[in-house]
Amino acid sequence: MTILKFGVFGYPISHSLSPAMHTAAFSALGMTDAAYEAYAVLPEELKEKVLKAQADGFRGLNLTIPHKEKILEAGIIKPDAFAEKVGAVNTLLFNEGNIYGFNTDAAGALAALEQAGADTAGKKILIIGAGGAARSISFLFGERGNAVRIINRTAEKAKKLAAEIADKTGNRHVSGGGFSAGWDDLAQADIIIQTTELGMGKYEDVSFFDQLELPAGKTKDEMIQTHLKNKAVAFDIVYNPQETKFLKEAEKAGAKTLNGMMMLIYQGALAFEIWTGRKPDVDVMTKAVLNGLEKK
Repeated sequence: MTILKFGVFGYPISHSLSPAMHTAAFSALGMTDAAYEAYAVLPEELKEKVLKAQADGFRGLNLTIPHKEKILEAGIIKPDAFAEKVGAVNTLLFNEGNIYGFNTDAAGALAALEQAGADTAGKKILIIGAGGAARSISFLFGERGNAVRIINRTAEKAKKLAAEIADKTGNRHVSGGGFSAGWDDLAQADIIIQTTELGMGKYEDVSFFDQLELPAGKTKDEMIQTHLKNKAVAFDIVYNPQETKFLKEAEKAGAKTLNGMMMLIYQGALAFEIWTGRKPDVDVMTKAVLNGLEKK
């Protein structure tokens, strides 16, 4: 039996839940000829390893940190229009001698918001951070015509990203800045998307709100309560832990909250469909991810 090979390249990669998620999806569809594994690939090995995967008959790959932008620099793939515009690829399809690149992160984030009942049409979006995930999500909402505000600890990085999105999408309601006006930015936002590493790993006890300067005589809780609209949605793309400090504080202030687990699952489901032409069972994938999180 010929094995359909799939996998994820990243470094580090031992934390990845993608193998469990995709293996469960293949199994649910009776695809016993499919195998998905995680591979630790250093940045300097990326081009060589992708070409080897192609030679070895792989059907598809996911790319995670630090490879999403690096793969475009390798000059060996054909990105679709959105991935090229964003400058980041997380899904590769090997087909008839070509390597095609896609970005399913942004669509995964949108699907997660919609699944949670968040109406994004015409809403003001605040993106916290200006890294790879922020790029793809900001571009998606920029293309959809939303007013997008990007803020980052390094203001110039956010301003540069905002200018690029405005230029490439024609949306003049995209702006960037630092954290200095963060409280005002929160007050204006309908949907807040936290894309930084705050809340996970060594930063598990830190939230975005901790980064904002408090006016004299005001507490953090008072400022969050005042500036976070009760109707706001707070979305943290971190999924481990499942409830970050940022989400706990936002929920306490009355915001609707969601973590990054469903974004992980939906971006994976979209990749699965690109590779196989079949829709996976999202419930099955969700159970696999939850089981994986319980073991970590």
